[in-house]
Amino acid sequence: MQKMKGLLISMLLVAGLLAGCNETPAENKGSTTEGASTTAGKVDTTEWPRTFKDALGKEIVIEKHPENIASLWYFYPEILVALGEPPAASTEKEYLSSLTYLKGKLDSADELGEKLSPNIEKILSIEPDIILATEQHEKMYDSLEKVAPVITLKSKDIYDDWQYGLRTVAEIIGKEDEAEKVIDKMMNEITTGREALKSIEGESVALILSWDGKTFNVLGEGNPVYILAFDKEKGLGLTPDHIFKGTTNKFTTFEGISTVEADHIFLIGDITKKEKLMNDLKQSNVWNNLNAVKKRNVHLMDASAITGGPLAIEYALQNITSALRKL
Repeated sequence: MQKMKGLLISMLLVAGLLAGCNETPAENKGSTTEGASTTAGKVDTTEWPRTFKDALGKEIVIEKHPENIASLWYFYPEILVALGEPPAASTEKEYLSSLTYLKGKLDSADELGEKLSPNIEKILSIEPDIILATEQHEKMYDSLEKVAPVITLKSKDIYDDWQYGLRTVAEIIGKEDEAEKVIDKMMNEITTGREALKSIEGESVALILSWDGKTFNVLGEGNPVYILAFDKEKGLGLTPDHIFKGTTNKFTTFEGISTVEADHIFLIGDITKKEKLMNDLKQSNVWNNLNAVKKRNVHLMDASAITGGPLAIEYALQNITSALRKL
């Protein structure tokens, strides 16, 4: 789990998210991102076999609708569940099953071990129709290919754009129509949320991540939740703390958090440890002097929000709108 957390924190510093629902085809990553097939959203879902060109430039022939899918990276199960096609097996199953929106959804999936070193024998035992990998598995490609067709997508491309990830995986498994339904639903919810939160226009917000209650990051625009919260077209159009626009900010000491001036703080972390975390923070004069704390505008949000997939975005959306909507 710690490796998973470390990877997520690293990716928070470099990635961005959410392609707008009003993109033209030329702007839509589902059609133009290098390494993806150019037919996403256009293929008849009953058409098999189909050929998919992956991020390594390999053309993979998918003979039939894949029923047994082996997932080697953390975002695939979330996307597959959103499309109604949970994987037969996944790496990091224990951690993923703890995420709010995946609880109970991966019960039938086999555990494949660490995402960087999945168990080849276990993969072989489930007899997968396809294996979904990333560039992190390129050195294992020859071994994996002996088990089943391997489709490789770039992790940053998917983390940067949940719509691209959803559409691309949907093309692989023949669920293009379902992907568009999910996207339409989500964008409608985001638009509705943006309208509802106009009542707090001008009140600033800071998104603060802490895994351990000791180190804290104010999330920046490289994070999917940041785009969801602050983008005026693709997100909720909220006002970020003017001190922390742009890049993610990691405080070298806890006292650095005193620079946060936001009217609202969303504290993101392991929600199961919230009681201890809040009790510890309440003992700190630095914490108690924060503007949001004085106004009693501190909102807790589970780390389930930061994986960057469609279900994570929906989870974060529901949390933010519920916390900030003024009745």
